[in-house]
Amino acid sequence: MDLQHTVFGMWNGGHFLHFGEDIGAERLKALVRKSYDLGVRTFITADVYGEGESDRIAGEVLSAYPRDSYCLVGGIGHDFIKGQRDGEKGFPRFTDPSLRPASEYESYIRTSVEESLKRCRTDHFDLVFLHNPDQTGYESPVVWDAMAKLKAEGKTRMLGLAPGPANGFTLDIIQCFEKYGERIDWAMIILNPLEPWPGSYCFAAAKKHNIKVLTRVVDYGGLFHGYIRPGHRFGRNDHRSFRPAGWVEEGLKKIDQMRPIAERHNLSLLHLACQWTMGHDPVEAVVPTLLQEAGPDAKPVEAQLEDLAKLPAKKLLSPEEVAAITKIGDNKGCMQLKGASRQYSGPPQGDQWAMTPQLEEVARRWNFRPDRDFYFAGDPRDMREKGLPIRGEPQLEDRRLFIQLQCFTGANGAGTLVEAMKKSQLECVLYSSANDPHGVGVLVLSENENTFVTTARDLFNSDPFQKLVPVPAMTMFGRTYGGGREPDLKDWLLDKPRRNAMNGDCPWAIWYPLRRKGAFYRLPDAEKGKILFEHGMIGRNYGNAGLAFDIRLECFGMDPNDNEFVIGLVGPRLHPLSKLIADMRPTTQTSEYMDKLGPFFVGKAIWQSGVKGS
Repeated sequence: MDLQHTVFGMWNGGHFLHFGEDIGAERLKALVRKSYDLGVRTFITADVYGEGESDRIAGEVLSAYPRDSYCLVGGIGHDFIKGQRDGEKGFPRFTDPSLRPASEYESYIRTSVEESLKRCRTDHFDLVFLHNPDQTGYESPVVWDAMAKLKAEGKTRMLGLAPGPANGFTLDIIQCFEKYGERIDWAMIILNPLEPWPGSYCFAAAKKHNIKVLTRVVDYGGLFHGYIRPGHRFGRNDHRSFRPAGWVEEGLKKIDQMRPIAERHNLSLLHLACQWTMGHDPVEAVVPTLLQEAGPDAKPVEAQLEDLAKLPAKKLLSPEEVAAITKIGDNKGCMQLKGASRQYSGPPQGDQWAMTPQLEEVARRWNFRPDRDFYFAGDPRDMREKGLPIRGEPQLEDRRLFIQLQCFTGANGAGTLVEAMKKSQLECVLYSSANDPHGVGVLVLSENENTFVTTARDLFNSDPFQKLVPVPAMTMFGRTYGGGREPDLKDWLLDKPRRNAMNGDCPWAIWYPLRRKGAFYRLPDAEKGKILFEHGMIGRNYGNAGLAFDIRLECFGMDPNDNEFVIGLVGPRLHPLSKLIADMRPTTQTSEYMDKLGPFFVGKAIWQSGVKGS
């Protein structure tokens, strides 16, 4: 039996996955029987659910019916036998290199499917999904050769790919389709009217490779069942409690905008979500999550199943209605995506890994731009600096300048210091201190943070610097950063600081650290923007007049005194630099939200490595 347009997931009722109340094993068994009786006779299980218990319940119930009267879908991928559960990350994928080499993949796949079939009390699956694969699972020919043997040996009629558990994986899915599409019959992805992104991005590739699509989370966390209200309280361990605050209220507002289309076709909200989903080629089946919410007034999970069973197989929505719902539910850029990502730069994990050159090529072939199409502005994994978006695509840069000021006293001349600095080949500036007749300051610039514990350190530990006395209290260390508003991010991060530091016409400099009060960070973004704009306009006016130019650095966690920023002001004369600081004093930021300014280093450049003739 092939998959029907309505599918029952063994995760329903919260017995294996933490959604809503756990209805318990016996009520779940009764729900499976009810599903069969209502005509929803495609059932999905996965060996990892309950560490085999989902298979056993499915087998106990379904073995009472003729095998050709229902469709059974299995899933393998998580190793709960040899692997150890890692908290909320769950069990590792069987392709984890700490568990086995590639030469053992085939044996694992065969054994896991055979054991799952025993628990399900059947000799074959109609479809086996590679469940929640990691990077290796998507890419390895060894994995897909082994999957193909399952079909050849009669253990399954069809093969599929089930990405997850979170949203994303789009380029990985498409590359997998391209490499192994002849072996893949079905793919299961997340898609619903409030989450058209990014799942729909893989549809063209699925269609090209004749792969059918089954969609899950069609109900959008239960909202399309129609009884969750604003302010709904989820259980402490309910997965939905980890969604961003306000997701229920925002989702319900959008559903209200879609409601007239449902009423036009006399559809329940769940039917509307399913019909919208099936309105996309090549979607042929839906598997909503049926939830038992807490409370005496909650709609029984059995009633949700009855609603699903009545879903018309015929596609009722016009292309215009599908497009209108898509526009209402547009969620592009609303969440962190898993799988390959430019926003992730760490070592490969079970559900996230860095973008590869091969996947960059996949993106080009399908006219995707990862930093436009798969980008989440609030992704905490993204260590790149951000500037003003250009034509809807953010400016992103993983390069930045680290700049450090080291101060010394005891200098009697500059000649030998300059020679040592030239020999080091560092980008650097030598200042003569205005407040210490024997003081100097050395400004070092580098894109490589290692420079400051290697080449720069060697310089300061060699003659003639070794004869000087360091002044650690005046050390300042920071990095250039993007504030999100820079029209030319690369210039802001790399070129402008160099131009200002190495400007032979602007030898005078004032360098100082600062720390804001914590209250500043609790202000709304709009209010913070107004306060920073006030500062920015003063600096811009001085710069336009050629009187002062700044170098702004962040030093969070890099300063022993918990300072947050380092500011460098350079100009042709000292007075305008002092006046600029005076003009900053009455501003809201300095007068109300500044916790500390200084100490101040005041000096004049006597040598700059980037100035011709130096």
